Amino acid sequence: MLVAGEHSGDGHGAALARALRAARPDLKLFGLGGAGMREAGVEILFDPTRIAVVGLTEVLKHWPDFKRMFNLAVAALDERKPDLVVLIDYPGFNLRFAEQVKRRGIPLVYFISPQIWAWGGGRIRKIKQLVNRMLVLFPFEEALYKKAGVPVTFIGHPFIESVKPTGANRLEALEKMGLADGMPVIGLLPGSREKEVTRLLPTMLAACERLEQALPSTARFLLIKVPNLPWELYRPILAASPIQPKVVERWDYDGLYACDLVLVASGSATLECALLERPMVILYKTSWPTYLLSRLLIRIPVIGLANIAAGRKIAPELIQRDASAEKIAETALALWQEKPRREKMQEAFKEMRRNLGGPGAIRRAAQEILRELPAKSGS
Repeated sequence: MLVAGEHSGDGHGAALARALRAARPDLKLFGLGGAGMREAGVEILFDPTRIAVVGLTEVLKHWPDFKRMFNLAVAALDERKPDLVVLIDYPGFNLRFAEQVKRRGIPLVYFISPQIWAWGGGRIRKIKQLVNRMLVLFPFEEALYKKAGVPVTFIGHPFIESVKPTGANRLEALEKMGLADGMPVIGLLPGSREKEVTRLLPTMLAACERLEQALPSTARFLLIKVPNLPWELYRPILAASPIQPKVVERWDYDGLYACDLVLVASGSATLECALLERPMVILYKTSWPTYLLSRLLIRIPVIGLANIAAGRKIAPELIQRDASAEKIAETALALWQEKPRREKMQEAFKEMRRNLGGPGAIRRAAQEILRELPAKSGS
């Protein structure tokens, strides 16, 4: 049984499902996930990506959906009796579900650690009681779990292998996007959740109005749309702005690689930008109750995953009130005008990549998972 709850987790879950089936064609895979996992051969009982939200107030609004999903997942444990459960990220749901798995004596592997290093560090004791093996993407996570006595394996990051353009160089990416070399190209990545897009995209477009006046007249803006969100979400926001960016609907990294600079919502997309060595400004906006609560809980000085992976602030971060159109434009323009600063950022991203392990993370994860299968399953 595989359980993923968000767009990024669904992508990792899909890759994992393909690797598991390649190694053991006899495996039957089912669980919670999105379209990617379904296409990879997982029988999907419920799609949590349809209700992906961030923050306390947003979760409360969708509480009936989460409760129904939780009850369905627990019922599946009793009816389907899986030999092994694999939880993929999604800690708010998965750590509660792990208690039900443990209660039934089913082996459990957790793939992609909850961010215990950022907040909720006390949960590592709970994880130790529930999880047979933790598979982590970053070296510093392995050290944390080893210190706490949790069985852990550092597998490296799947993005090392998957985040790459289809062409051989950036000129090919520009040509594919219908853009010329030398024109400033600003990418817009407002997030993979509806609330992120509605909060950030209008502000990004307002910042672009200011940037358009300051940058050369050849400047172009690329809006990189995520496939799991409907066009209807973007249309009214774009219609209300004089800025009409070129919209990139496919997620093949060519659009992102063509950018000179990216305005990006905090999340896994910041790591994707870093691996493509794209200079960026990281943005984060949420409801004020959620923001104030997170200020009390978060124990690290940076929030962007690229900065966390690097162990220092490489890319500027604009959070909540600072994520205004004026401040975004000012920060992006300063970054654009200081070429040595952008080049230094790109060098730091290269160094970060070297610390994330080599290719084959998903294959290594599948091998570790198969080792945890009970003997009766033929492992």
